[in-house]
Amino acid sequence: MSQEVVEQTFNVSGRARLVISNVRGSVVVRPGQPGTINIQAVKHTDSGSRTEVRLSQDEDGTVRAEARHNDAMLGIMSFSKPMKVDFTASVPPEIDLTASVVSSGLAVTGLSGNFDLNGVSGNIELSDLSGPLKVKTVSGDVSGARLAGVLIVEAVSGDVRLQESQHASAEVKTVSGDVQLQTPFGDGPYHFNSVSGDVRLLTQPDAKCTAELSTISGRIIASMPQTASRLRGASQTLDIQGGGVRVYLKSVSGDLVIGNEAEVAAQAAAEVPEAAIPPIPSVPPIPPIPPAPPAPILSTAEILEKIERGEMSVEEGIKLISAQ
Repeated sequence: MSQEVVEQTFNVSGRARLVISNVRGSVVVRPGQPGTINIQAVKHTDSGSRTEVRLSQDEDGTVRAEARHNDAMLGIMSFSKPMKVDFTASVPPEIDLTASVVSSGLAVTGLSGNFDLNGVSGNIELSDLSGPLKVKTVSGDVSGARLAGVLIVEAVSGDVRLQESQHASAEVKTVSGDVQLQTPFGDGPYHFNSVSGDVRLLTQPDAKCTAELSTISGRIIASMPQTASRLRGASQTLDIQGGGVRVYLKSVSGDLVIGNEAEVAAQAAAEVPEAAIPPIPSVPPIPPIPPAPPAPILSTAEILEKIERGEMSVEEGIKLISAQ
């Protein structure tokens, strides 16, 4: 396989900032030396056509790394694929990171700071991160371990699985994927929104929370003692071990499962037996959901092709696909 390596090191002062994007291949961001950002891009030159790697630094010190398909840059219509490019970024341990990838895997590990991560058709893997974390993904899974900070995740057609983490609050939205979040409770709240995926929240054995579910056919399943249950309109509410931190799930058919950390393996293998759960009154009938708005003109495949050709940004693509 023919390869071309592009590499550059940038000096940074104060809080480091990196903006990195790729249209096909992989992106790995890992801790390096304080005061420097080193970017290495390996281009697989026989895997596609006309792909340029741009490495630069703004006046404010922000480092930018980008792979661009040259046909799109020149305004030429082409159905050829961009080359595969594998980025490896070694950065200071504390950094503000913005990453956008299409048809690429993204892995970030061992850092603290602010993280804004976007992906289309690729998995996102995270570990040992501290700081506010915002993730948007389409057609890709999100997995992570030992994360800490406020959490915001939006996923379309992908599972979210975050383990051994500490999130004082969380907001997670998914269309058709399942969510598993393992964290001790902070101040909260913990908001989940799911169309057809289940939400499994694993926390400490003595956790106290008030869980509320708005659903058509979903259930609340809790392995800890339940001290009260209520119906309020279309919502079911459970006080768990006396009530406390607010946990919300709005779903069409997804369940909300709440367990403790000692049951992680069992929770991951199977649902908590329904026999252990006190009966909850059935939810009154809910009026039919209005018909969904007309589908966008572009199909998902067409949107992905436009992103690969540079005719549409990752953020624009995610919005269009999410609206379908």
